[in-house]
Amino acid sequence: MKTHIPSVRHAAVALTCAVALVSLTACNDDSGAAASAAGSTPSKAAKASPAAESNGVEKLSAKEIYDTGMKTNAQSGSFREKMEREGTKSDLRLSATECVGTVEISEKGSFEIIRKGNDIWAKPDATFAEGMNSALGKTAFSTDKWTHGTPSNALMAKLASWCHQEQFTAPDTLDAASKVTKGKVTTVDGQPAVPVVLAGKGESVTWFVATTGKPYFIKQDSTREDMQDLADSDFGTAVGAKAPSGTVVAAPEA
Repeated sequence: MKTHIPSVRHAAVALTCAVALVSLTACNDDSGAAASAAGSTPSKAAKASPAAESNGVEKLSAKEIYDTGMKTNAQSGSFREKMEREGTKSDLRLSATECVGTVEISEKGSFEIIRKGNDIWAKPDATFAEGMNSALGKTAFSTDKWTHGTPSNALMAKLASWCHQEQFTAPDTLDAASKVTKGKVTTVDGQPAVPVVLAGKGESVTWFVATTGKPYFIKQDSTREDMQDLADSDFGTAVGAKAPSGTVVAAPEA
């Protein structure tokens, strides 16, 4: 398995130290796969009528199903990703060059994030601003101002790492030796999908790929502590990122 696999994505960085720079990273940027948080639904583009014909993805091997789902998501150009893991969650609209949405880190607070090309803006809630200012030793964040920077700024780069835009530029694949199995076609939030399962030591992660319409990777369910639940939807819908209105200040150097 490549390190880009969701089995390690959002995993290595401890969220319990969240205000430190490292803890702001999106729990290890090692994955481009996507799937589900509770209550989320696949995109309308991925759904099909009951009479829709199979796209044939379920006839492939488990590895081929996974790889096809990842590639199809990347080729869509954009999608919405919802993530949830141990009190941490995000809701983001993504493309290879844009990102818009929110990130919540358990008791550390939340922040809005916008990325358009090389520009990154972030706006915290009161809890997140207080924690960041305390960690930095200066008043650098405010709930009524957007902080702007580029990937050359370590702090802004770590905040933007939650966007996982490598899903479009380097979609994940499984190693040939990956011990995954293919399940029977089931229904995921009204969408026929085939599951690919990785199990061991009483834990498992299941990835679902749509079997009608385009073979999008739509859902991930996991019982592992080092993995998250994910959902991808709204495939091909423009992100529409743009510079925020209101007061904008330059990001501090960490």
